[in-house]
Amino acid sequence: MRVGLAVSIALCVTLVVPGRTARAQADDEWHVSLTPYAWLAGLTGRIGFAGGIANIDFSPGDVLSNTDISVSALLEARRSRFLIRLNTTYMAMSDRKAVEEGSESTVIFEYNQTILEPEIGYTVYATDRGGVDLLAGGRYWHPKVDVSAESPGGDLPIASGSRSWIDGIGGVRVRLNPAERWHMTAMGDAGAGGSKLTWQAVGSVGYDLSHCCSLDAAYRHLDIDYDRDALVNDSHLAGFALGIGIRF
Repeated sequence: MRVGLAVSIALCVTLVVPGRTARAQADDEWHVSLTPYAWLAGLTGRIGFAGGIANIDFSPGDVLSNTDISVSALLEARRSRFLIRLNTTYMAMSDRKAVEEGSESTVIFEYNQTILEPEIGYTVYATDRGGVDLLAGGRYWHPKVDVSAESPGGDLPIASGSRSWIDGIGGVRVRLNPAERWHMTAMGDAGAGGSKLTWQAVGSVGYDLSHCCSLDAAYRHLDIDYDRDALVNDSHLAGFALGIGIRF
């Protein structure tokens, strides 16, 4: 079953964070927020396994039409200047193209991705109008790639496989509350470990609908360069996202 919004690899440090939760709390109580979000991003790069590498160039509309299922959510807990975050993303997408114009044979590309991103953070600077957070953690990747050919004579597997790895990451998030109910964030992070390099940049703006909820929009770019154990994933996703923050 295809889902109406394409949500993909993962939002690490901040995609959408409810305004009051994102602000540094002066008390010693825990403040928790849950943000399900949708990310309409384009996918560009080289992805493949064991020599079966596909050059991918999907616009946001292409990703939307080729996404089979996608689920993402961000959980954040803050106490005074300390914070804990967990971002989870799962997506499955597929595409098929004719080997050549008029041919009855097609190449089928299937790509599944799971990302878990636990982090801890500390507010190094806080005012009534915002603050600066330092963040550190990891990004767990588990992609699976299947490339096969379909013809009148039957299906023929070309390449298939999956890998798992962890990248250590560190980043900075700047928060600004320019007016009552409005909040803005800008962040960047980078890291490596299992991959050669992964980095991302996010900018977001949000509005508190009430004490419990906020509506947030963001633009995010996520890049990964992995080439090991016969798996190649040198790609990036970039596009707009929309989420609803729920505070507890």
